[in-house]
Amino acid sequence: MRILFLLLFIAPLIELYFLIQLGDVIGALPTVLLTILTAVVGIALMRAQGVAMMKKAQQSMAEGRPPQTEVMEGVFIFLGGVFLFFPGLISDSIGFLFLIPFVRHFLMTQSMKGMASNMQYRYRSQKGEYYEGEWHEAKPPTPKQLTPDVLEGEFHEADSKGRSKE
Repeated sequence: MRILFLLLFIAPLIELYFLIQLGDVIGALPTVLLTILTAVVGIALMRAQGVAMMKKAQQSMAEGRPPQTEVMEGVFIFLGGVFLFFPGLISDSIGFLFLIPFVRHFLMTQSMKGMASNMQYRYRSQKGEYYEGEWHEAKPPTPKQLTPDVLEGEFHEADSKGRSKE
């Protein structure tokens, strides 16, 4: 609930403060035009990158690979668009950061780190016995290179009745 309060009340006040300060420095009309320009450019970038990401996801599916990376990138592009939708220089800056590919990849790797689980558990049965254990998620092992089977032996010609022709 506190985070929602911060987002809905404090963040717009900070944005408004910075817009007023910028308006004092460069004037009101240039500030409004700059805000509109950043939103329009940001939305155009978001649309172009979103379409490119959709094409990459379709290509991955056509090749039989799951489009996990493309979906995650699409989520960050969408979040960048949400930040660009709100007027203000701070939110626009955050939105533009989400549209920069190497920043987006960094954020994806950081968010994936938090998804791995490590657990410890302790269980006490009704008889008073304790069971303890721990587990963690690990990357699946890479499949080993299959080596072709080599069969050794001798070859003998046989007639139609299966008898050897030596």
